[in-house]
Order: sequence, then structure tokens, then C-alpha cells
Amino acid sequence: MSFHAIREYAPGDSRRQVHWKSTAKTGRLMVRQYEESRRSRMAVVLGLAAAEYGSDGEFELAVSAASSLAVRAVHDARDLDIVVGAEIPRVVRGRLRAIRHIPTGSPRSLLDGFSGVDRLANTMAFADVCRLAAEANERLSIAVLVTGSHVGLAALRKAALAFPADASVVAVVCDERAHPRTQVVGALTVVTVGTLDDLAGLLLRGASS
Repeated sequence: MSFHAIREYAPGDSRRQVHWKSTAKTGRLMVRQYEESRRSRMAVVLGLAAAEYGSDGEFELAVSAASSLAVRAVHDARDLDIVVGAEIPRVVRGRLRAIRHIPTGSPRSLLDGFSGVDRLANTMAFADVCRLAAEANERLSIAVLVTGSHVGLAALRKAALAFPADASVVAVVCDERAHPRTQVVGALTVVTVGTLDDLAGLLLRGASS
């Protein structure tokens, strides 16, 4: 929300918006009026390349993390786009660029969409999926990138560079062997989790810090 103007109080206005300095000057109750500067738009990007995950369990953790974050965004009434890699025929791999969008109309349709994803042998690398996701979304506020332990920090930084400079980018790395931790690398925040509970704990800790 951005500050817009000061106007006279009207029934229904919150008393928290009262501008006391203007009220004292005019002798009338005055309030701040706000307008939304930009609607918050969020993208959740899930990599599906088989080589990016250490095990089937690690991939299932990534799917659970991405779907949990997406459901939370729907409940928060965010504009949301969920992007996953698409299968590309071997004969055109490297020449074809493709992603899939999971429906976001409701938590049920969203979860149904996630239930149909699987690890893919022939798909784009994670950074390329993120680049297409960024191109598909204008005025993006938040990007959450969910992937496996075989995607290194250099690849994550490359993926993050695809998004607008004023967007907040968080990478969630799923690694069943790792201790939960958060590290900040430039403008990128990397959250490493071994369980779904780790993700909730780290995000709550970050929100309260």
C-alpha cells in the first residue's frame, strides 16, 4: 500500500488512519487515504528434472513443499502462478522450450494438479524453467523456487536472476539428509529443508525476525 492523500473522516474509516497533525490544523477529523500501489503476485516454480533430485523421497518432499506454499498463497488471496517443467521429446530436447501451469482456481484444483506431476528424464534445466516462468509473469512480487539437492548454489543464483530486480526470490532446496538452515546470497534467500515441518519452522522464524 502507498500513501495517497489526506481527506476528511467519513463513517466507516478506521481511527488508526487519523492524521492528527492535519486534524489539529483544520479542526476537523482528517484521515490518510491509501491506494494499492501494486497487487502482490506470486509464482511458485517446481523443477521436475530427475537429475536434480537425490531420491524419490526428496522429490516427494519438493512436491509437498511447493503445494503447501501454493495453498497458503490461495488462502491469502494472492495472485498466483504455479509453474513446473514440461516433458520434452528427446529428439527436440535443447531446441524446444516448454513449461506447464498448474490450475490455481481453488486448493482442490491446485492439489489435483500437483498429484499429476512426476520426475522427468527429458525436460529443461531448473534455471531455464525459471526463466520461462519469469517471462510469463508481469509485475511479479514474490518468486519461490522449489528444487532438489542436486541443484547447486550457482544454478540457483542463475535461476534467481531471471526474475525482476524488485521481486523477492526464495529458493527452497529439499534435501532429506540436511539440517534445516537459511542462508542469504546477495538478493537470494536459500532455505534448505529435510522435512515439511522444517519449512514451516524456517518460514515462521524468518517472518518473526
